[in-house]
Amino acid sequence: MKIDYIARKVDLTEQSRQLAEKKLAKITKYFNDILDVRLEVELERHLHVVDLSIKGKDFDVQATAQNKDLTTAIQDAVDKIEIQARRAKARLKDHKKRAGSEAKVDTGWAVDVIERDSMKSGQPRIVERSSIPIKPMAIEEAVLQLDDSPYDFLVFRNASTDKVNVLYRRDDKNLGLITPEL
Repeated sequence: MKIDYIARKVDLTEQSRQLAEKKLAKITKYFNDILDVRLEVELERHLHVVDLSIKGKDFDVQATAQNKDLTTAIQDAVDKIEIQARRAKARLKDHKKRAGSEAKVDTGWAVDVIERDSMKSGQPRIVERSSIPIKPMAIEEAVLQLDDSPYDFLVFRNASTDKVNVLYRRDDKNLGLITPEL
């Protein structure tokens, strides 16, 4: 990660730069792609003022912190940025989940979720019922759809064989493909 440092009326030591890089390395998990990082340090009336801005692919965050100690001011600014980035990432995920739940209305296979304890008593009890749309697509397209989906599986009609397939995400982070034979 490349950081643009701007220092006004202050000498920015190598130790301060390393601290900023170490702290900012932890924040990269909140961004898909960081485009620009700018750290401005200025001395105003015996206070170190740190302005930190990060521009990412999905969102931009900015923070300002003041303290008599430069390293504390840098840490405060990075902490503020981390809080903003965490909130922005949560908002982005929440927005994507809501958009995905509206597309669930399409009719297709009926899926019943059975309560685990009801199997012991002999009569299974259904606690949720939903339908899954089955769209014709190539396997490569299904892989892309599964990556964008919040679910761990995707039911689709294979365009080349015209059979219903199930693509699922395995525990080892690989993908599995089920082709039922009728």
